Amino acid sequence: MNKPTIRLILIIFISITLLASCQEKTNKESSNASSLSNTSEKTEVLIIGIFHFSNFDPKYNQDLIQTTEVDVMTEQNQKELELISNKIAKFKPSKIFIEAPYSEQAELDSMYNAFVPENYDQKNRDEGDQFAFRVAKKLGHKKLFATDFRDFSFPGNSMRKSMENANQQDLIALDDLKDEQWEKDYNELVNKNHSLLDVLYFLNSSEERKIDRAWYLNYANKAGSLNDTIGTFLASEWYRRNLHIYSKIQKQVTEKDERIMILLGSSHIAILKDFIDNNPKWKTVELKEVMENN
Repeated sequence: MNKPTIRLILIIFISITLLASCQEKTNKESSNASSLSNTSEKTEVLIIGIFHFSNFDPKYNQDLIQTTEVDVMTEQNQKELELISNKIAKFKPSKIFIEAPYSEQAELDSMYNAFVPENYDQKNRDEGDQFAFRVAKKLGHKKLFATDFRDFSFPGNSMRKSMENANQQDLIALDDLKDEQWEKDYNELVNKNHSLLDVLYFLNSSEERKIDRAWYLNYANKAGSLNDTIGTFLASEWYRRNLHIYSKIQKQVTEKDERIMILLGSSHIAILKDFIDNNPKWKTVELKEVMENN
């Protein structure tokens, strides 16, 4: 074998050896990165969609759909609120975010600091006093976090007129029928003396959240004539409001927060669930999981 041939074989051997070494190093780095990614803990986000407790009195009910609501002040429901809040306390969220205007954080701080956690049946009939404050006081939290954003438009009446002008009678009738059926189903649930927990499970079901989102995407967004964008504007305003809420939450959660809780109207949670599911550092936890596992 001549020298050029030997030299060529040596070069090939050395090249193969170097290539194998580089590949092994790359595989090891990739494996370590994958291992690190798998072991890094995500922030657990307890999401609870709720009805407004004060809607029990129809004169305070400002929701689009008027429904019969559970009386949270009964002895049985007060016991349920204690059970629910005790279970959440075991979950140990480090921060609790509620549907209070972000611009009114100082007022919320003042109310919370003055709040005495006793005789809940004599407190205000709202989800702040009855639910959020109750949980936070059990955990010894110094504050709750206001997240709501209310500088938005919701031109429901104008959108309806646009639909009438566009002769969208079939779409109007279909939506009216859907509203009537939902109202009927919800009222039956409440009137059959189902527990507060049953109502919360109903509002936080995947089916109900899907129905909620579909209203904006498949009804409001179709409203009006081809050149009339009022329905799209209304739907986008609802998403904009919830994006602002989500932003306020994101900016106040740190790496030290292993678990947090978000308590908002169920229609907000239906949207926020999608936002959180696309956050690689967070994962949602449902109320039912907390009730069954703590």
